[in-house]
Amino acid sequence: MSRLIYSVEDDQNISFVINKTLTNSGFKVKSFFDGESFFKGLEDELPDLALVDIMLPNGMSGLDIIKKMKANSKYDDVVIIILSAKGDEMDKVTGLDLGADDYISKPFSVLELVSRIKANLRKRPKKKDILSVAGITLNFLEHTCIKDGKLVDLTLKEFELLKYFMENPNKALSRDELLNNVWGYDYIVETRTVDMHVKTLREKLGDSKDKELIESIRSIGYKFSVKWKRDY
Repeated sequence: MSRLIYSVEDDQNISFVINKTLTNSGFKVKSFFDGESFFKGLEDELPDLALVDIMLPNGMSGLDIIKKMKANSKYDDVVIIILSAKGDEMDKVTGLDLGADDYISKPFSVLELVSRIKANLRKRPKKKDILSVAGITLNFLEHTCIKDGKLVDLTLKEFELLKYFMENPNKALSRDELLNNVWGYDYIVETRTVDMHVKTLREKLGDSKDKELIESIRSIGYKFSVKWKRDY
């Protein structure tokens, strides 16, 4: 899976350049223009790395974002890189003291941006035993599912089905694809088996019509719907 980068930058031109550069380098990118929308994005999915501009609108600075993230252990695995105007030495020092992993001064070259991101991600490899999307956390070592802070009791196949959904958010998945990837090519089951498991999975996750995580896609199959605000 591609590494996910969150960019918090209020300058739309710089935000566009960051998004295009990182997308062309094989990263998934979500852009935010202020701290409030950024933290709403964190509720849906945790990124591997966050690029945080120091100067932001609406009362929450980049330093405030770093401080808030470091006060909550669920963000511990997110790499933080500060973006700051050239010469703001104290902001850089303060950000690093607060727990940021690195800083990049503006203006910056796109080659340096990509290089520094890759270097920081190598220092802190992506955890393979935990997957968090849309308020749901799967722990592969403990084989547990936590949703909104509560343990959800899943069977083996329900767990594996949910894992596949979470690894492919917002993608229309056919019943055959789900059968092949969750049950396996050699496993003799019918497509209605998928429907039965989706039904029980929805019940256990507390799906409702007004807030449905697993959506039915007519004539295709299902989609794990993760809604986040895209500002670019």
